[in-house]
Amino acid sequence: MPNNKELIEIAKLFFKLGSIAFGGPAAHIAMMEDEVVKKRKWMTQEHFLDLVGATNLIPGPNSTEMTMHCGHERAGWKGLFVAGFCFIFPAVVITSVFAWLYQQYGQLPKVEPFIYGIKPAVIAIIIMAGFRLGKKAVKTRNLQF
Repeated sequence: MPNNKELIEIAKLFFKLGSIAFGGPAAHIAMMEDEVVKKRKWMTQEHFLDLVGATNLIPGPNSTEMTMHCGHERAGWKGLFVAGFCFIFPAVVITSVFAWLYQQYGQLPKVEPFIYGIKPAVIAIIIMAGFRLGKKAVKTRNLQF
């Protein structure tokens, strides 16, 4: 049975990741790997990569599935639900705020350059996260492209 300390730790971590992780599933998973494997040592690198492979087999958003896998590994079913909720809730709020702002101000000529300026930053974040994960997953010459 998970104790409340573990659930609080899971809630804090995945709320933080849900709030600050930006750039899509690749960026989320890279940040998650850094927190769960390197900093907190909840699981090994190999086990984490196995879970990434499992999430690729399941339809749906990979980063959310990885969040729930990590929560389940740490604290069972309660951890799964706490991690999932705490990861998804900030994204729902942030997306709602941005949608409202875009609806209100997105067509103003002074705002349009800022909207176009965000795209290259997002692409760079996704490429770097994919590169970091790829370096860890490809260990032999046979696995390279």
